[in-house]
Amino acid sequence: MKAWLLDYYPPNNTIEFSDSEESDQVYEALGSDKPIIQEWSAPNVEFNDLGKPADILNRYTGALVISGKVKELLEQNHIEHIEFLPLSTATEEEYYILHVLSVIDCIDPVNSKVRTYYDDVPQFDEYSLVLDQKALQGQHIFRIKLPSEDRELSYIYVSDFLQEILSQSIVGYQLVEIWDSEFSWKAKEEKHERMGQEIDSSLLEVFDFDKAKKFARKNKGHMVYSGEWAIKADKDKQIWLGNLQLDGSYSWINPIYYPPILLELQWGIPERSKTMFSRLKESIGFK
Repeated sequence: MKAWLLDYYPPNNTIEFSDSEESDQVYEALGSDKPIIQEWSAPNVEFNDLGKPADILNRYTGALVISGKVKELLEQNHIEHIEFLPLSTATEEEYYILHVLSVIDCIDPVNSKVRTYYDDVPQFDEYSLVLDQKALQGQHIFRIKLPSEDRELSYIYVSDFLQEILSQSIVGYQLVEIWDSEFSWKAKEEKHERMGQEIDSSLLEVFDFDKAKKFARKNKGHMVYSGEWAIKADKDKQIWLGNLQLDGSYSWINPIYYPPILLELQWGIPERSKTMFSRLKESIGFK
């Protein structure tokens, strides 16, 4: 059994509230795990057309903005503990707030990963949780309650069943695996670290980040590596940043800024791409 985090993808089309006061009222109402459709009055929202279609267009407390297509999929598959709150837009398409009513107390506080952020307050890492499998039986879309607290994580989660349906049918969204009952976050981190070490051991020449960018721009299509990270340049010489995934692929973004940690790393090119990826496949158990 797995749990997946479902979210919108900001580079794609989005929807925003037109009125800030109305936005505050909606945010407050969506924090409830009780139906609010009877008191609902469709707020005016603005459709931000970025030329990249999306079926998940924003996230609020306990809710997602969805297209009519997502609504139909959820209705066709008889997904429970949700309600659809209509929105008023200037477009011909119909959009809704998907309000998720199921809040599950399912975090294992002992074995889940905790991080300390800038305010020095320990918080659960949403991507490194250990969950109670029994509590999630039959739950296809839900929110997660924080242990010993009267509040929830700010994301929406879905089951394997719903993940498969959505990933085959919609566009413009994020679905991130955050828990696997058979593969703990600790095992994933160890595997990820081992993969990064294999890449670093295959590098011939190493240099700093500035030289790595220059190499990527000069050699379009070639990647420069540092552990779990990689960079490459597109046809316009824009630098893309890749993060190594557990299947050996990379998740790419065109960053607004470079995290300071990247500037301190040693970067390089492998002795031979084939050799490096052969090692990588061995380290992650590919046949």
